[in-house]
Amino acid sequence: MAGFAKITLVSEHYTNLIVNVFHYRSEEWIPLQGNPFDDSLAFLDAFVAKMKTAYKTMMPASLTLLRAEAVGYADDYTVVTSSPLVRTINEAGTGGNYETSGSFVASTLGLRCGEQVQISGTGHSKRNRGYLSIGPLAETEVDAYGHIGWGANNALDAFAQLVDDTIVMATPAVSLIPIRIHEKWIGVKPVKILLFRTYSDVKGYTLPRMASVRRSRMGEA
Repeated sequence: MAGFAKITLVSEHYTNLIVNVFHYRSEEWIPLQGNPFDDSLAFLDAFVAKMKTAYKTMMPASLTLLRAEAVGYADDYTVVTSSPLVRTINEAGTGGNYETSGSFVASTLGLRCGEQVQISGTGHSKRNRGYLSIGPLAETEVDAYGHIGWGANNALDAFAQLVDDTIVMATPAVSLIPIRIHEKWIGVKPVKILLFRTYSDVKGYTLPRMASVRRSRMGEA
């Protein structure tokens, strides 16, 4: 294989940062250069080009997509980027000027994963799945029973159809395969030991029926 990448979309909704993390792997090596994730902005730009419009469509105008960040890893999951790669975006959501109950109200996109493959250590995750917490949701898209409306789910579905896609780059000729990373650690900082790290390819997704809550996105009192 030819390494891994972690890509993060960082948004701001009023004073709250909203972070969504994506992982990819590649099986191609760039001729005479090695790992395609080694200090190359090309793969980050390819991700932004594919995902940005659909992501902003789900978001209110009160949210700003600040930037995309990326870190590259070798096959053994050691970092190969000298520092995080950054593409500044600073664009508002295009979903409309709707009211929300707060940044913490979200929809949880479930990711269906394939077989786990060992990166290091021994063992595997019993919960071979992943998710993305997308929001904030419009008040009009959540009914009195907590169900998510068709408008929000249609926008989420359009985005989800991109999340499980392989990103095919022309220059360089590299394919980015979406994955989830699973890890098990024991101990507490500063002494923590990694028991295992695996990855599994993202094979599909499930749309939520009910709204969820992200406590980390609650504003300070």
